Amino acid sequence: MKLRIIASAALVLLAACSRYDADLEKYGLCTKAREVTLECDSLEFPYTARFNSRGQLESVETRNFDGSFRYLESYNYNSKGDLEEVAEVNSDGEQEARYEYEMDGRFVRECRIYGMNNQEVHRWVHENDGKHIVKTDYYAEGAPEYVTTKVFNGSHYTEESHNMEGELLDRAEVDFFRSENHPSRICGEDLDIEVAYNDKGLPVMSRGAVLNSRGELQWVSDLEDNPVRYYSYQYDRRGNWIVRAERKSPDGPDGLIIRRTIAY
Repeated sequence: MKLRIIASAALVLLAACSRYDADLEKYGLCTKAREVTLECDSLEFPYTARFNSRGQLESVETRNFDGSFRYLESYNYNSKGDLEEVAEVNSDGEQEARYEYEMDGRFVRECRIYGMNNQEVHRWVHENDGKHIVKTDYYAEGAPEYVTTKVFNGSHYTEESHNMEGELLDRAEVDFFRSENHPSRICGEDLDIEVAYNDKGLPVMSRGAVLNSRGELQWVSDLEDNPVRYYSYQYDRRGNWIVRAERKSPDGPDGLIIRRTIAY
């Protein structure tokens, strides 16, 4: 339960701010791109992400490892460029999920997820202090489940989640690099994760978790025996990475290779 709550908060965090460069940051891009195609045979499914002229996502098409279509996410914005909706369509052409967003300035105030029957499944309601999301109320199928609060001190914050009876469900201390989307240390009762970044904001080391191509935390079967990963990159002429190699020791052989093709 505790790990799930922290993970849920991290997923919503990526959509907590509507800066035009937030999607570029998520995909590890230092310049605008029209399209990013990732090839991977494990850790995450291959995808093609397409961006508009502002640098915001227009769609993400995800494929199975055999190359067949898996699902498509389509992003819709209002005239001001604020994200309003994300629709997910599966391989049968059915809308599997729909995300609705309401904004509070540059922050997401509310995010609702609707299932295939168009009924609300999840809802996050955020409060911000003008700089950060400081409080999040989470609802499951319309019923309040827990409240998460964050207290910031420079590049550090303390996060606590309580159920509706006020009982503490989880507590974590988090340090971050440049922005909250780049946690450098997460310490809680059930987890201790450390991440180091290069000057481009790309992970070069992780302990206690593996990071995928979008910087999302992943847990794999051999982490207990090999808790640390090292990442190195090759870049194109515009400075965006096109090859990432993962190793289990600083000088060990390359393991998982992730490749990207970028169109401008």
